[in-house]
Amino acid sequence: MKKSLAMFIVILILVMTIPKNVYASGQTTPSGIAYDDIGTEIDAYVEEYEAGLVSVGTCVFDESGIIYEGYYGYSDMENGILADEETVYEWGSTSKLLVWVSVMQLKEQGKLDFETDIREYLPEGFLTKLQYEDETITMLNLMNHDAGFQESMYENQLATEDELYGSLEEAVKACECYQAYHVGEHTAYSNWGTALAAFIVERVSGMSYVDYVNDNIFKPLGMENTSIGMHIEDNAWVRKQREKLKCYERYAQEEYNADYGVCHSWVQLYPAGAAIGTTSDLAKFAQGFVATDCPFFESNETRNEMFSATSFHGDSDIAENCHGLWVEQFKVPTLGHSGNTGGCTANLQFDPESGLGIVVLTNEPGETMFSTGLVGLLFGDVRDSELVRNNPIKEHYDISGTYVPRRTIVSGYGSALQYSYGCFFATKTEDPDVFDMPLTGGMQMIHIGDHMWLQKSENGAYFFTYESVDSDGNRQFEMMSTDMFQNNHHIYGIIVYFGFAVFGIVCLLILLIKGLTLLIRKIRKKEKTLTKADKQITLQQVIQGISGVILFCLISVLGVKGYAFAVFSCIMVVILALVSLVNGIILFKNTWRDKEIGKWKKTKQYIWVALMFGYVAVIIWFQLYDFVHI
Repeated sequence: MKKSLAMFIVILILVMTIPKNVYASGQTTPSGIAYDDIGTEIDAYVEEYEAGLVSVGTCVFDESGIIYEGYYGYSDMENGILADEETVYEWGSTSKLLVWVSVMQLKEQGKLDFETDIREYLPEGFLTKLQYEDETITMLNLMNHDAGFQESMYENQLATEDELYGSLEEAVKACECYQAYHVGEHTAYSNWGTALAAFIVERVSGMSYVDYVNDNIFKPLGMENTSIGMHIEDNAWVRKQREKLKCYERYAQEEYNADYGVCHSWVQLYPAGAAIGTTSDLAKFAQGFVATDCPFFESNETRNEMFSATSFHGDSDIAENCHGLWVEQFKVPTLGHSGNTGGCTANLQFDPESGLGIVVLTNEPGETMFSTGLVGLLFGDVRDSELVRNNPIKEHYDISGTYVPRRTIVSGYGSALQYSYGCFFATKTEDPDVFDMPLTGGMQMIHIGDHMWLQKSENGAYFFTYESVDSDGNRQFEMMSTDMFQNNHHIYGIIVYFGFAVFGIVCLLILLIKGLTLLIRKIRKKEKTLTKADKQITLQQVIQGISGVILFCLISVLGVKGYAFAVFSCIMVVILALVSLVNGIILFKNTWRDKEIGKWKKTKQYIWVALMFGYVAVIIWFQLYDFVHI
């Protein structure tokens, strides 16, 4: 008996000391890596691309637990502090998965219905900017990001902590977006829509969103080192650790490197992107999706429902979104969510079929070499997938042109933003299935199958896109966060936008030269008498200069100064437009009547009349007078 007991203890000790990845011996990832070799392969990958490395925390897991956990690089490069299990990173938009898990929990409890209009869960009259009030918006529309809301600039990450709103309700109300599209018509990623869903969680549960997530997700999973609070107020340890993290950008070409320091990203609509925590805590959350007994829900049937598709690419059966989980195409499709802040990048992906998953966190904004590359290392290349093999290229055709995102401000003050960022241009190459994007740093569109394309970034990362036709007959590419539709006339708006801004700056330079000239003339006592037309032209140059600066700095005006400054700017440009209109009428009238001025001077004055009227037309075109729809 004693001998048997001793043998049992020895076996128990041996089992308890076996490395985690040995449990998975014999299994391979979709890319063909043996589970035993995952750590070695990740080491080799990081070493290959270490020129662009700041720090990376990563965990690979399956339904049984963690297979591999590793940390690389520095959380503080200046002081030589290595990243480790106590390094915290910002999740960015990966935080949204906390909202969608909360929503599915309340749906399971019968407190939320996915067929009910969300206005049933909100205070009466809460939504004030709906263009299509007769159309039902459901929670599924918020999950799919197709409720029709245009972009909002007020959830920016440039706010200081003191500028954050006092509550989620206040933030959602203050940052409300105008509804630019019909419900279900277009995918247009919406931070505001996600925050609205989190506010509904508050309303339905009777708890603050922070308390709900801590009580129903963090505590059950043992996530003791993660915060979701707007001020990081729900976890003192995380707040302290966050002050130790420094953020950077690193490239093979050192001239592009940048140091950002602590670089807090204070998010007004915090449920959409403010979670902060350790890599192992994010792995606990991610592993919960594939655990044998899902810890999120009372029944695994709810998890199966969450994994079911709620939107598809075009009219195909290729899933795009599954109850808030985006579908990404590798050799096998994965579910998950990536995220970015002003200082960090995150990615959480898992294969619902095999249960294999990975989380990646870095202290570098917009990073893809590791946050996307390590995912591809495990899950393989989409070009090797059954999806591509079953959908070969049937014809070669030209997609060159200008493509514009649906995720933008399309109506109201700020609509000029759609001409300044986000769009891309596709041009032909010698290969009929490869198109360059010349203004995006070496990116390409690569045809890989019928209606299927890859967007290749300059660092070699690939992103799946699906080609379809919208309701107006325009070609569009359906990407994860937005539909990009072809609009070749958009280039004229871009020309006007930048032409207007540049002309405004030129006017400021002319005014500076005029001022110096007048000063010199005054010193020399050779002052020149200005005609009424000269004064009117100078006034217009002042107007153009002020407005050019406003238009050129529009992102900053909306993103940093907020709503009050936007309203002030609207009023100012409307006044300037009226002055310009009156100025143009008077100058035209005086020039027409003046028979004594020379031909060249008359031509010059008519040109300025045209510019004055053109100024008014641009204000109307860009809707700089309309702050209601922003």
